[in-house]
Amino acid sequence: MRNKLQPYRTSIILLSALFIGGGMGIVFPELALTLKPIGQIFLNLLFMIIVPLVAISVTSSIARMKDLNKLGAILVSILLISVIMAIIPAIGILGLAMLFDPAQGVSLDLNQSLQTSVGDIDFVDLLTTSDFAGLLSKSNILALIIMSVLSGIAIGRSGEDGKKISSLLDSLNTVIMKLVAIIMLAAPIGLGAYFASTMASQDPELILTFARTIGLFFIASLIYLTLGSTLYAWVGGGKQGIKVFWKHAIAPAATALGTSSSLATLPVNLRAAVKMGIQEEVADICLPLLVNLNKGGASMITALKIIFIYSLLGLAFTPEVFVITILISLLSAFIIGGIPGGAFLGEIFIVTTLGLPFETIPILVVIGTVTDALSTVINVIHDLNATQIIERINRWAPQ
Repeated sequence: MRNKLQPYRTSIILLSALFIGGGMGIVFPELALTLKPIGQIFLNLLFMIIVPLVAISVTSSIARMKDLNKLGAILVSILLISVIMAIIPAIGILGLAMLFDPAQGVSLDLNQSLQTSVGDIDFVDLLTTSDFAGLLSKSNILALIIMSVLSGIAIGRSGEDGKKISSLLDSLNTVIMKLVAIIMLAAPIGLGAYFASTMASQDPELILTFARTIGLFFIASLIYLTLGSTLYAWVGGGKQGIKVFWKHAIAPAATALGTSSSLATLPVNLRAAVKMGIQEEVADICLPLLVNLNKGGASMITALKIIFIYSLLGLAFTPEVFVITILISLLSAFIIGGIPGGAFLGEIFIVTTLGLPFETIPILVVIGTVTDALSTVINVIHDLNATQIIERINRWAPQ
């Protein structure tokens, strides 16, 4: 039993700390409020590391992709399919959340003014800064990601000099991930304390909104896994594609659910792809790339987190916010989700980009942690779908 729970050990510890903190906030509010500085120290440690973490991780990962230029059309197909498979679930979950509001009238009262208000989102300021110093602020993470991607491309095209920079970035990335790991040792205490102080002055019914939100995600995921996967399999191989997909997708799905890791499931996915009739050379090229790029489950839960928090805070979910939500969800799936060790980076990315209160971070962590395993299942089996489609687009004939 202990071995079966080992992949979920970190999540179980974190969730336990958050639930204990939330319970303390409801039962002993005065005591809980005194714990806020502990949580703030932990969050500040994360905020201090977020800029170098994003800059170094994204730049180094893109720089290492320089040899992929040789793949030509197949790389374009992988990127295009990954983007589409991130946008579709994000739009779908937003539509469901608009029809069935998981907050249902429950509000989060933080007694503070919000940076975000209707109609004040400036896309120019969101995507760029007026000088280099602006990239060093956690409030400009989106601009930092864009510049990091461009820098990575430039390094990858700089020949021998670029290889030297890339090697240095890899070493810096190793160090910064160790630093993140050290900071994360305090996550259960830090987030538990912060969540306790957040819940101290809130309506106990707030807890019920978590259940409704997570339930909505589970229902949406099951629909998307069945109907979406069937549609993708049909696009990739017609009726026969549907048949072979469902015959061989169960093992990767079960492995993903048990390990909560796309990378750990890669060997199983490679074997399943070959059994489905996909050429081995195609699977060997596509699946390792799709592990990092194709994360529809991450996109889906990111979109749900944003609309849920907006509903809790009583903020209008305007068309501008809708577009930014899709963009954030896409980046969470396409780039952020591929940063190893980037714990809570997605949550910080959400609150800093949208100007939301930091008190919402533990709420986002609860939702993300509980739904992580099912999100991984979506990521993994849709990697198989994507490989089917890519093989068909590039006119490789199944053996």
